[in-house]
Amino acid sequence: MTLSRSPWMTVYISVAASLAALVSWMAMSSESMIRFVRENGPIENLTLVVYIVAIALILYSGRTVLTVKTRAAIVILLVYMFMREADLHKSLSGTSILKIKFWLGSQFPVTDKLMALAILLPVLWALFYFIRGYTRRWWSDLCLKDGYAVGIFVFFAVLVISKIFDRSLNMMTEMWGWRFPMWVEALVTGQEEYLECILPLLITVSFYQYRERHKTVMMMQASPWISVYMALLTSLAALVCWWILPPVDMLEFVSENGMIETMTLVFYVVAIVVVIFAGTQMKGSTKCAVVIMLAYMCMREMDLHKSVSSESILKSRFWLGSHIPVTDKLLAILILLPVLWMLFYFIRHCAGTFFRELFNKEGHAITILVFFVVLGVSKCIDRSLNVLTELYKMHFSDWLVALQVSQEEFLECLLPILIIVACWQYMQHRKWLSGF
Repeated sequence: MTLSRSPWMTVYISVAASLAALVSWMAMSSESMIRFVRENGPIENLTLVVYIVAIALILYSGRTVLTVKTRAAIVILLVYMFMREADLHKSLSGTSILKIKFWLGSQFPVTDKLMALAILLPVLWALFYFIRGYTRRWWSDLCLKDGYAVGIFVFFAVLVISKIFDRSLNMMTEMWGWRFPMWVEALVTGQEEYLECILPLLITVSFYQYRERHKTVMMMQASPWISVYMALLTSLAALVCWWILPPVDMLEFVSENGMIETMTLVFYVVAIVVVIFAGTQMKGSTKCAVVIMLAYMCMREMDLHKSVSSESILKSRFWLGSHIPVTDKLLAILILLPVLWMLFYFIRHCAGTFFRELFNKEGHAITILVFFVVLGVSKCIDRSLNVLTELYKMHFSDWLVALQVSQEEFLECLLPILIIVACWQYMQHRKWLSGF
């Protein structure tokens, strides 16, 4: 059954999310449940990942059915919801720019209010665009029980319900001084966070239902430049976050074990699963080499390359330094053997095909090239200020360090996504050649 023939799919997803929150609450202790759904916890990080995936899918898949303005409006709303989930709406003054007291309070400078107005203008335009151009059509399609219209209605219902859960206990405490046991707090917070996590998923499902229902354009071969656009958008996103957040908050956002690094690790795990189970057009040896590469990059992101000794096994002084025991070096050789085989395999079996398909502007070849460019650029950015400090004893202000680290971490977060995109483009390329 296709998405367009299942108008109640978003309803099932919402009920399943609520039941999953209830099962988690029953299975965990109250303390564990609150930690699981707290700020910057696993559920919130997963929500941010789903927002990014939803934005990427709509930007790419919407080309055949949505106008540029409609795609821009959807992406703007999703980006603002992402920023709201990441608490960036409090970055100007510590108070949410979405609250009335920010605008009416005399303690907030006029400059902050003007900047907040400039930040909110795009989302106001997107809301006006949808209300003016799509309300009547949506209402008529909802009366006909069209899948995408039902999905949008469910999205608003889940949004309202999650906000009620979010504010209910606090409002009753503020108004009547009621106090609630921890199990009630865990139950309500679990429902809120699980429902907020599926909001971008509901938008994505509704979009695909709309596309299946209204698609009039024949499917075309995928654009080969999607990875270039993704790299530019990632760098721009890092620049926007750096501009909005104070340097201290930005450095915390991209710090070791921070939100961006956690998302990067999640993307590596997702990429490994995708390559293993979805890479149907790959040879077994190629799939194995790709998985080894992703696993080593994930271990590198977790700083496991320093686990043999305090020195990284990827640095020359680890091998040349006399202070490193021979047993540690032998262990490092065993650890690196699979990655050496992987490099040899790619150079011997894939290099010629890669350059030939890159010359023909095949999408997966361009994405692989962009992957290496992004990898090289991120490493150059990573070492730039440190090298200048070591060589010339230069010291840099916090805002410049925040700019450097944000670009590096955002680009590193993109690397596993590029591998997923390259695999998908390769499978599409093979299907296109075989006539499917």
